[in-house]
This record gives sequence, C-alpha cells and structure tokens, in this order.
Amino acid sequence: MNYMLYKKMRKKMLIKTMIFMVLIIGISVFASITIYNKFKTVRDKKYNSPSLEVTYHSKYGKSINITKVTPVTDYVGLSGYAYKFTIKNNTNKKVKYQIKLMDNDKRYVKDNCEEKKIPKSIIKIGIHKSGEVSKVINLDDVDDDILTTAVLRPKKEEKYTVRVWISNENDLVLDKYLHYHGLLKVTE
Repeated sequence: MNYMLYKKMRKKMLIKTMIFMVLIIGISVFASITIYNKFKTVRDKKYNSPSLEVTYHSKYGKSINITKVTPVTDYVGLSGYAYKFTIKNNTNKKVKYQIKLMDNDKRYVKDNCEEKKIPKSIIKIGIHKSGEVSKVINLDDVDDDILTTAVLRPKKEEKYTVRVWISNENDLVLDKYLHYHGLLKVTE
C-alpha cells in the first residue's frame, strides 16, 4: 500500500515539476524575444523615399561623428567602428542612387564647434558594398559629397558599411578638440 501511495505522490510531483519547468522556459523565451525586438527597433532607423528604403543599423542612424582625434593607419581605420546600412529598391524598375557624406552643419552649430572642424584633407573613408572590396578615399577628394553611385535592380537590396578615421599620413599638428560631424545620405 505504501508503494502505491509513493507512486502517486511521485507522479504528482513529476507533473508539478514539468509544469513549472515549461512555465519558466516560456517566460524566458518571451522575455528574450521582447528584449531583442526592443533593441532592434531602437537600433534600426529607416528613411524612405518614393522608391528606396534606407535602414541604418547603427544607434547613431545616419550621423557620423569624430570627436576624438586619433590618427591611425588605413589598416586600423578599416577595422574601426562601422556605420552599416541597407538600401532596398521598392519598385519594379532599376533605380540609380548616390551615397553622400555631407557636413552636418546643424550639429556644428548645436555643439558650438564650427571653428574646430577637422580638415577634410586628413579624413579618410572606407566604403564597403557587400560582396566587393572596400574602397578607401580621402574626404578631400570627394566631388559634390558623393562617395559612390550605383544602380539597384527591382526588389533587391544592397548592404553597405562606412568607416571614417583620421589618417596618420599627415604632418599637421592636431588639436585634441577638433571635431567632424557628417551625415550619410542616400539620394536618387
């Protein structure tokens, strides 16, 4: 008789334990998904035009800021902080687009650092299109702020990574209070 009672108690305890474990796992999965989605929406910032959708995967969105002047080699610059974004064509026809890096004049005024701009001659940019080799250019050599121009096929998307750094190939004496504020912009 004790054996039957023991068996019933064991079965009840096993069922309670299983329910408790399923409940704990369910709460953990729900919390993880909620946290992931919250940070994903904060990180991804979307900008739409009539035919292109641009999603910036950086917490800074389309803003690029250099507030610490540290000259580095191209090798180190290409492994620095990456401003990532995706361009998607929402139409049924090819779209020609340009990626621009423009001065963020509003930010210079807001930070009161208009006289503390880093010279464009020492700023280097690495732009990488998914599946291609990174292109390294000097910001001073960029015409009309255009980093690159390309054509995007219908319903396709391209992923880009932009890195910005101060070149160590200069003889300038750099002030530690110099700044660069730029905006990445995709135009048709």
